[in-house]
Amino acid sequence: MANYSFWALGETHVSVSGGVSLDGITQGDGSHLVGETITLNSNAWEQIFVRDRNSDTNFDDNDGNQRLDGTQTFDGTTYSNRTRIEAEYEFVLLDPNTGLTYRVLSVNFNNSSPTYGTVEGLAFVDEFPPVGVALTVISAQEGPSGGASVDQSDIAAPPCFTPGTMIRVQGGQKPVEDIQVGDKVKTLDHGFQTVRWVGQVTLRGVQLIANPEFRPVQIQKNAFGAGRPCRALTVSPQHRVLLDGWRAELFCGEPQVLAAAVHLVNDSSVRVVRPDGPVTYIHLQFDQHEIVDSEGLFTESLFAGPGALQGLPDESRAELMALFPGIARGDIGAMARPVARRQEVQAIQLIG
Repeated sequence: MANYSFWALGETHVSVSGGVSLDGITQGDGSHLVGETITLNSNAWEQIFVRDRNSDTNFDDNDGNQRLDGTQTFDGTTYSNRTRIEAEYEFVLLDPNTGLTYRVLSVNFNNSSPTYGTVEGLAFVDEFPPVGVALTVISAQEGPSGGASVDQSDIAAPPCFTPGTMIRVQGGQKPVEDIQVGDKVKTLDHGFQTVRWVGQVTLRGVQLIANPEFRPVQIQKNAFGAGRPCRALTVSPQHRVLLDGWRAELFCGEPQVLAAAVHLVNDSSVRVVRPDGPVTYIHLQFDQHEIVDSEGLFTESLFAGPGALQGLPDESRAELMALFPGIARGDIGAMARPVARRQEVQAIQLIG
């Protein structure tokens, strides 16, 4: 038995051009969406908890072992415990403004009629697209399965540091838990930048047992070269690390990319930690997305996308949105570097 969770956006927060619905017309291969545009209208992402009797953590199509772990409400509708859930079809969206593409999984709760064709929400692989932009559907196919399966760790979720991480600040280094609003932190691109907001969330041991995908990832000393990091660094699974060099150029077409820590796991120099007690994740927010020196390794600051916002307590989310009003409108700026996909990260590591 495997337990996991992922984030998704309800269909009521999505607009499709041409009067088309997300629901499948035939047996749900998504082909009716190709050529249409899809616009995300809000950041109302919700977490879905799943129990898989096959003991795998893939979110697939046609998998009768994927069931809701407890009664849950999604997009205003309440679904009973053990309701079957699957990725009915998948498709690719193109952002006409940036040229970036996004892989999307359609979420189907199987208590509707017809069970195979309805889509109640969307989940995104690797990263979230911007809100309020008409994104073009450039391809679609049956939901993932077999060799094309999507592990829950590949579905976008929020990034953050853990206490004890030393961050380079003006005058030296400082544990991340001691950094305060107004402190100057050294960034890779813009020199010393002022911290505008600090937030945190603590997960209890029982939560980490029930949801292993939230367990932190530890990067061992010198995992990426001498002093990178200079001592073990522990971050959240989706916290992104800067990769550079000819391998990044070869597989990603970029001299530098960001890779989620969980995609770097190799069970030796980078591994998932099974903590005995609670884990606290700490967020640092600047005027823009930044890359900072953490234990000698370049990693990202908080990128206030929808997944990161939903991962915060209500009071922290309200405070952050009050400080940065544009976030509520989906105006979150650009990421400091392109994000590498899981397969690209694995290819880079394979010849590393």
